[in-house]
Amino acid sequence: MSVSSRNGFSMCAVLTRTGHRLRWRRILAFVLAAFACTRNASPQCQQQRPVLQTLRYDEDWSLLRNPDCAQDPLDRIKYIALGHEDWFLSIGGEIRYKYENYDNPGFGTDPSSPNGYILQRYLVHSDWHVGSHFRLFTQFQSGLEGGRNGGPRFTDEDVGDLHQAFVDISNDSHSFVVRVGRQEAEFGSGRLIGESEGLNIRRAFDGFRIIRKLRHWNWNSMLFHPVAVRPNTYAIPDHTQTLWGTGFVHPSENGGWAIYYIGLDRKKAAFNGKVGRQVSQTIGTRMWNHGPVFDYDTDIIFQIGTFAKGHLLAGAASSSAGVNFRNRKWKPRLGMRFDYSSGDSDRVGTNLNTFNPLFPNPVYSSFSALLGPSNVTDVGPTVRFTIGSKTQLGLESPFYWRSSLQDGIYGFAGNLIRPANLSAARSIGIQPGITLDHRFTAHITSSVAYYRFLTEDFLRQTPPGKNVGFLYAMVTFRY
Repeated sequence: MSVSSRNGFSMCAVLTRTGHRLRWRRILAFVLAAFACTRNASPQCQQQRPVLQTLRYDEDWSLLRNPDCAQDPLDRIKYIALGHEDWFLSIGGEIRYKYENYDNPGFGTDPSSPNGYILQRYLVHSDWHVGSHFRLFTQFQSGLEGGRNGGPRFTDEDVGDLHQAFVDISNDSHSFVVRVGRQEAEFGSGRLIGESEGLNIRRAFDGFRIIRKLRHWNWNSMLFHPVAVRPNTYAIPDHTQTLWGTGFVHPSENGGWAIYYIGLDRKKAAFNGKVGRQVSQTIGTRMWNHGPVFDYDTDIIFQIGTFAKGHLLAGAASSSAGVNFRNRKWKPRLGMRFDYSSGDSDRVGTNLNTFNPLFPNPVYSSFSALLGPSNVTDVGPTVRFTIGSKTQLGLESPFYWRSSLQDGIYGFAGNLIRPANLSAARSIGIQPGITLDHRFTAHITSSVAYYRFLTEDFLRQTPPGKNVGFLYAMVTFRY
């Protein structure tokens, strides 16, 4: 057997996996030893401790200016005084190991990796506060893939890159901020613009934002180029795509309401076999509430513009609602999800009706990311249990079908994976799934999930249309 073979267990692969196991054991041993010394905050500390965020620049560790607020061994790097009042440095990062295994990936079109593969992600950031008006935030990212037949996908690997580097210029109260540079961005629920936490390589944008916090409203405005990741060299802004927009958010005690506008100029876009420049204007509203009994989160989106020599008219709607039984054992939540995105109504016409999801998080077809949010409708029940204070168990089973019979189905990257003209069937499939999330400490979390996509008429009539199984197991350490 060749040492360089990607199939089977070569000696090189065994040594590599052994090295990964030893490295992970050392890291875990260090972390557990460190947290054995964790102590409670002093009663003299009256400020609420920040929570480690997915968007790390949202964290504010200035409370550690008061030594009585320190309670974690890693607090010594969360607040490093720089010799002047309001001058400090905060350091943080992330180590994530994720195992994935697809059975019949791509519904049978992609090469299989029977033993699965490992995705590694390493992030480290520095947050420099120079007085009350100036801030510099930098973050480096490294994503690695090992064991996948066919090699890494474009969202799997980038050995090392400058992921974020921006400056904030603000007033004394930080109610007005101008942010310039490379940055992650997530607006609302991430259905249109998100940082793609579920993937191995997180998404970033180059440009600027203006953030204004008023008494009852928050205002955001942006002008971005998405960052194009290049695994073997530095990431650069993608000048073939320009993104701009503005939005207002009215937060309330348990929810809120938002209205937004997002423009996108994509020099080359492809939908339903049509190719051309797309300039889209997306107008939407989001309403959400997380009450003690009922909760909901709803987006309604309209899209107009031009595509090649024709016009664009599309839309989408997405909603998740549930009832919470907090006084029952395991605090069950019974819910229902619904997603709709329009598809093209004419395969040969110059106009386009396929919804462009812009830069979404992979939430439409779970973390399996088998389907993208174009020309798809899904509805299905969801159940969530909270076991103790650290564990959540989730169940779901959405049904998928084509919104328009004149359009095909798309992958998460926006690529057409099945054209429309090979079948007149509407139903795509059913995907039951189970997810178990556990929080060991404030720093260490784990997640295990299994999804089974059961194909129906449209996929079976456009072979291969095999059922797909997707398993992942993930451990994350944030500091």
